[in-house]
Amino acid sequence: MAQKKECWSYNAGERGRNWVRAYEKGKGGIIFLEWREPVLDDEGQPVPDPKTGAPAERRKRMSTGHRDRTKAKRQADDLADRFGQMVAAPVVLTLRRLIRLYHAEVTPSKSKGKQAHDRRAASMFLEFFDGRADPKRRSERAPGSLDRKDWDEFVTERRAGKIAGLGPVRDRVIEYDVKFLIAVLSWAEGANEGDPHHVAKNPWSRERRKAQGMVMPREKNPNRPSMTEEQHEALLTHSPNWRFSLVMELCRETIHRRNSVRQIALADLDLWAGAVTWRGEYDKNGIEAVTPLTPRALAAIQAAPRVPGSPWLIPAEEDPSQPVSIHVLNLWLQRAKERAGVDVKGLGFHGQKRAGVRRREFRELPPKVQEALTGTNHETLRRVYDEVSFDEMQEAVRRLGRPAA
Repeated sequence: MAQKKECWSYNAGERGRNWVRAYEKGKGGIIFLEWREPVLDDEGQPVPDPKTGAPAERRKRMSTGHRDRTKAKRQADDLADRFGQMVAAPVVLTLRRLIRLYHAEVTPSKSKGKQAHDRRAASMFLEFFDGRADPKRRSERAPGSLDRKDWDEFVTERRAGKIAGLGPVRDRVIEYDVKFLIAVLSWAEGANEGDPHHVAKNPWSRERRKAQGMVMPREKNPNRPSMTEEQHEALLTHSPNWRFSLVMELCRETIHRRNSVRQIALADLDLWAGAVTWRGEYDKNGIEAVTPLTPRALAAIQAAPRVPGSPWLIPAEEDPSQPVSIHVLNLWLQRAKERAGVDVKGLGFHGQKRAGVRRREFRELPPKVQEALTGTNHETLRRVYDEVSFDEMQEAVRRLGRPAA
């Protein structure tokens, strides 16, 4: 077997700085020049490699159009000298670029609803930071420079609706928004195996937030209404979609949150035993539990259509491989309320769980049974979900009262 002849090549410059290679394409063939150059974003800034954090590079080459090795050497040296004289701008990871990198690398792997929130949150945070009076606190700063002042100002302005294009919101929405930037910083720190290391230390880590008194905005004793049986039936009558009806029915019958209900997988159901497994990864408290189903819940599940190929009990319309999204459910709820003429401020899916918790029969159950059925600790059930009606207080006063002297 004839030995393959090696083609001529010549290296100029230094690798990683101004390296250029001249080589023949085939023995005695046309000579090409090859080098590597940084990948730039839309703003002309170097893009870091998502795996290493080092500047990403791409291979470039061009034909010299001749076979003269001496001339090719001179061309390679000249090109290397030119590259050497160019001072490469250091890769500066700004907050703006980190958010965009997260959006490009991580967001596409999320559900459509989460992707939409990531887009909104990214734009909102950039709008917030670039609206700072102090240039050093805008988005072109280093991510590690975030501190409590940024946290407090964002919470205050988001709550008051002072961020351009956005109105005032409650603490629950602010908490959801803040968690986006926390996720970005956690990913950049490499909190999970396989994550890149873009920042040495997360300035908004749990430990740092606790040490600096950065309190997560939460509603204190939110006073939200329960959904009456009449309201429930009216909304079902004007339901825009069977998925909405099933979520409404199961939230009421299982006394569970919407997010847990919408993510019930077919594999989580045991229709023979009449039970459902609540997965910890879809539960607010991270608790996995098995609870029995009421006859009404079981009937609703058995009557629901099955979407071929979908692992979910309530799959999304556009992508059955995903569960129905929160955004779509909220849109359907708004339509149903308008059609049914239900105009009650703050009435939502959570009203179903509250209705179940506030039933006198439920309150008479032992605390451990209440916790097991709802997936919520008893203190939260008592403090947040439960309430004593005026009629109950009136009855209690009647029993405690003494006849007038």
